[in-house]
Amino acid sequence: MKQQIITRFLIIFAIAVISIVLALPSGSFGDSFLGKKLENFKITLGLDLAGGTELDYKIDLSEAMAQNSDNDSENDVNINAIAESVRDALEKRVNPAGVGEIIVKRSQINDEEHIIIQMPPSSNVAQAKQDAEQDNRLEFFEENPDKAKKARTTITTYLEDITPQNWNQKIEELTQLDNVFHNTVSKARFKSEIIDQDLAEKIFATTPNSIIREIIETQTEIETTIDENGQIQLTSFPKDILAIVKVNESLEEDREKTTPPKAKVRHILFAYPEATRAPEDVHYQNQEEAKAKAEETLEKLKNEGTGNFADLAKQLSTEPAAQESGGDLGEFEPGKMVAQFDEAVFSREKSGLLEEVIETPFGFHVIEVLSITPEVKETVREEKRSYEMIAWDINEIIWTPTPLGGAQLENAIVGYNEIGQPLVNLLFDSEGGDMFAELTGNVASRKCNDNPCRLGIKVGGNWITQPTVQEKIIGRNAQITGQFTFESAKRLADGLNLGAIDAPVNLSGQTTITPQLGEAQLQKSLKAGFYGFLATIIFMIIMYRFAGFIAGIALLLYATLFITILKTWPESLGGPIVLSLSGVAGIVLSIGLAVDGNILIFERLKEELFKGKSLRQAVDLGFERAWSAIRDSNLTTLLTCIILFSTGSSIIKGFAITLIVGTILSMFTALTLSRNLLRFTLLSNSVSKTNWFGVSQKKLNNTKSNIRKRH
Repeated sequence: MKQQIITRFLIIFAIAVISIVLALPSGSFGDSFLGKKLENFKITLGLDLAGGTELDYKIDLSEAMAQNSDNDSENDVNINAIAESVRDALEKRVNPAGVGEIIVKRSQINDEEHIIIQMPPSSNVAQAKQDAEQDNRLEFFEENPDKAKKARTTITTYLEDITPQNWNQKIEELTQLDNVFHNTVSKARFKSEIIDQDLAEKIFATTPNSIIREIIETQTEIETTIDENGQIQLTSFPKDILAIVKVNESLEEDREKTTPPKAKVRHILFAYPEATRAPEDVHYQNQEEAKAKAEETLEKLKNEGTGNFADLAKQLSTEPAAQESGGDLGEFEPGKMVAQFDEAVFSREKSGLLEEVIETPFGFHVIEVLSITPEVKETVREEKRSYEMIAWDINEIIWTPTPLGGAQLENAIVGYNEIGQPLVNLLFDSEGGDMFAELTGNVASRKCNDNPCRLGIKVGGNWITQPTVQEKIIGRNAQITGQFTFESAKRLADGLNLGAIDAPVNLSGQTTITPQLGEAQLQKSLKAGFYGFLATIIFMIIMYRFAGFIAGIALLLYATLFITILKTWPESLGGPIVLSLSGVAGIVLSIGLAVDGNILIFERLKEELFKGKSLRQAVDLGFERAWSAIRDSNLTTLLTCIILFSTGSSIIKGFAITLIVGTILSMFTALTLSRNLLRFTLLSNSVSKTNWFGVSQKKLNNTKSNIRKRH
């Protein structure tokens, strides 16, 4: 038992040393290694004490206003409810843990609804902006094979009505539809510069300032910009589209045209078993034999001429087509053959038999250049044309939106597939599970171009995955797969858990705000807290002597532990805890709770002494019998704080979190630190007198005498 008491004391001593070191003001250890490490641990002050940053977000209510302005009163929405919902969603995004002392409130400027976000200096403003503006809409779509056919029919109807004269009007009308956009190639191009040559043929076959009278299926071109560092940045990927095309201006321009060189060539190939694409029955057994035969054949052609070249190719070449072609490869440009072959042929300036055997991955070649046409550069006058399109995105028009979405999502977490690739697991509520089963059943029952149809998932308007569905999936679970890293999968899961907001928001202003109370008020509050703390310790010592002194030490440790927690609360739990004046009030109140626990314990200790128990017995029994009262009072306090934290505003949350931490710490210091410190001191006989615990020996003897008389 003695060894156990000493061990516990040493643990308390270690905790005390660590907490005191961390609680000391920054700079207490100078420029030492420890001092530099401790600079990272600071108490973070709130808006009222240190000021911060204010973000002003305007709520875009245009869609809701339009909905309320139409003739259908049944679809009207409550603007006030939307604004309140947006405020709640933004607070959840920028202050998810509730300990950041971030104030999120509504504001009205004329008829506009705004959300004001005020953040202390410790807040990551850039991250808060990103979180506030993030579009987390979760949407599910089903592939519909009939929609592409219907789209073509609809586009044909539009095409019949479009003329060059009403083109701009039709652009304005049609681009209001989903998945329709206007694509302009304003700079006139030569025919060869248009990537889709089928489209180029139609453009140059159409009279300028006319509409191509057929639906064009093509791709948009890659769009790029050049950033400030001169680097090319991709801004738009190609899209598969159905388009109505208008041909605009036509002009002629001189251009330098380069006709690449061409060569007409025949060869005899000597392959061996290890060569690329060598026939299984190749009759040259190894590389050395094939090379030797090639060199022998070349020498024969040099000596006898190339008149029988085709016959030798049919007889000796391992190329299957040589039996028909006699080794003739026809005419080709650079880049059509492997590099070694190309280089050997186009490095010559005239026709004839090559002087050496050429080795490529296919084997050894004896080559004769029958003719060669050099590169030609000339200036020619050619026509250029510009064009523009009203385009329907093929990859969008085939999808039908479904009612299933973020409203039915219960939770999203990161998981892994069977090969360890990160993915996002979705858990729907019961309604969502039924909707997901019905959706997958519908998709699985159809075919799309003779293949299984797909289920599409978008987050924030962007496609995340489009898996095929073979059968109905029953249950509340779904998965989002893709080329995820753990970090990207976690960002997606976190974003989905934050949910979407009911209306988009736009940042309309950012300002720096000054503290409402400032450093002077903080100093006054701390000074008042210090005097109250000191008065409490003095009172405890007067009332309970040595036990009060031990309680004072426990309270000092309580204070250092509290400061340590404020400085080291981890980001993973929403940290740091930001200290406002309301938080200081929570700390001071929790000190009172800590003292209250000690008073209950020491009064119980006195009662046990009057019952005739020894000092050591009285200490243990005092703590044990006071525990139920301490537990119940602190649990009710914790319950109240949890309710305040769950339902209160940011300021109330600040008060609640400090009181929660303080209450838990007060129980720890009263029941653990004080008890073990008392036990340790009682190992010495010098503190075995009851007078040291506020109970005079005379009064104790009188009480014992009265007890004996009654018995």
